[in-house]
Amino acid sequence: MAALTQTFKIPDSIKEGTKYSFCPGCDHGVAVRLVGEVMDELGIRENTIAVASIGCSVTIYDFLDVDSLEAPHGRALAEATGIKRARPDKFVFTYQGDGDFASIGMAESLHTALRGENVTAVCINNTTYGMTGGQLGPTTLLGQVTTTSPTGRNVEYYGYPIKIAEHIALCDGTAFSARVSLDTVANIRKAKQAIKKAFEIQLQGLGFSFVEILSPCPTNWKMTPQQAHDRVRNQMMEVFKPGVYKDITADRN
Repeated sequence: MAALTQTFKIPDSIKEGTKYSFCPGCDHGVAVRLVGEVMDELGIRENTIAVASIGCSVTIYDFLDVDSLEAPHGRALAEATGIKRARPDKFVFTYQGDGDFASIGMAESLHTALRGENVTAVCINNTTYGMTGGQLGPTTLLGQVTTTSPTGRNVEYYGYPIKIAEHIALCDGTAFSARVSLDTVANIRKAKQAIKKAFEIQLQGLGFSFVEILSPCPTNWKMTPQQAHDRVRNQMMEVFKPGVYKDITADRN
């Protein structure tokens, strides 16, 4: 019998034996793994400081084997700014949800980009406040039912969902802004490329880098994982178009 060859292993940047805490079908686990893989490939684990926001993203320090801090709700990038300015030799990134990044922390997020702080933000967009019960968030789709929009989001009452990657791309201090999805293997590979590019931007000292990741929330959407991923593909990606919205290195290559 031929010897088995291991082709899949836990990244060194991810702790072994951590109890999985995300809901079944949620793509947070995939996103965290991609971050770990990129950290391994760039060799930055020993020099990294991660900032976890309040929300489903808060448990990232249970999974990543790096120095980590927890920020008050919406203040992850304010905290990251202070860390990076005090320790510019460190690699600093935040891991946030769309409610934390683009609602409660919108001022902190926008001004971090406007100042061109040399930090990276990874933002999971699942169109809802996942940890607190599925309330309407800044990216909730028009017509989407949540616990605080029981008849669906309508423009007259709630306004439009924000397109985060596009807004961040408009800031002069932003060096890289992209939106990716995790609904297929091909898109997972593209997501990893975007995360790696964002991290490389910081390592080159070029300014603020940002990756928005579209993710399902089967629990609060009250869907099966398959249904939730179909919704990402057929509804979310129609509104939040994946792509690179800014890359200041593109003209240099």
